[in-house]
Formats: sequence, C-alpha cells, structure tokens
Amino acid sequence: MNILQGQFCVIFPDVKIGEGTRLGNFVLIRSNTRIGKDCTIGSYVDIEGEVSIGDHVSLQSSCYLTRGVVIEDEVFCGPRVTTMNDRRICHRRKHLIFERAAPRILRAARVGGGSVLLPGVTIGENAFVGAGSVVVKDVADGVIVLGNPARVIGRVPPEEIL
Repeated sequence: MNILQGQFCVIFPDVKIGEGTRLGNFVLIRSNTRIGKDCTIGSYVDIEGEVSIGDHVSLQSSCYLTRGVVIEDEVFCGPRVTTMNDRRICHRRKHLIFERAAPRILRAARVGGGSVLLPGVTIGENAFVGAGSVVVKDVADGVIVLGNPARVIGRVPPEEIL
C-alpha cells in the first residue's frame, strides 16, 4: 500500500486507506473507517470510527470526525473542523436513547477552519461554510453560509464549482 504516514499515528487494524493518501503526525483512526485515494489527513486529526471518506479529500490539522461521519469526494475541511453526532447528549442518562446522527459532507464542499457541524446536518455539494461557523441545519448545494448560527450569505460563483 502506498501511504505516506507521519510519526506516532494510531490506526486500528480494520481501517482501509486508499493509494496515495498521506497522514500527518499523531493521527488517530478508529475501527471500521474507510479513506479513499489521494487524501491528505493533517496532523492531530481524530477519526472516531465507522467513518467514510471519499477520494481527494483534505482534512487539515486537528479536525475531529465523530463516529459515523460521511465525507464524499473532493471535500476540503480546514483546521479544527469539529463534527458532533448526539442530538440529546445522552451521557449517563439511561432514560435517553442514543440515536447516532452524524453529519454528511457532500461532494466538493468546503468547510472553513474552526467550524462546528451539529448532529445530523448535511453540507450540500459545492457548498462553502465560512470559517468559524456553527452549522445547525442543512446547507443547500452551492450556497455560502457564515456565522453562528450559520446563515446563507450568497451562492458559490460558477468558476468555483467542481
């Protein structure tokens, strides 16, 4: 397998990583995760498992992908993008039933550094999430959102569509 791996990575045995993918230092990839070809996974990225990542994806340093996230091809996530999958925060509350609701990031979307994707949101194809945004609801294909909570501020220019 042709993977360039940094130092001090922890990769569970059943993880599948595509050809040409590069891993930075201190990367953690938990069980049942699939990463496509020619991806860049920056240093200190934490992938909690049961995650699917397409081809040509760039996860910049310190991204956190909670269990169950789906990222399609050609997606860019800036540094410190955080995803969440528990709408009710069931920790130590036996009467609450955990229902995983991991975010989905569709093809060619771009998510700016420091953004937070709340449980169950979908980022549309070629959408653009501005840095530091808190995404609380789905983002349509080809739109630009920004802020806390993230709001539509425009459309992605045609020349930036993949």
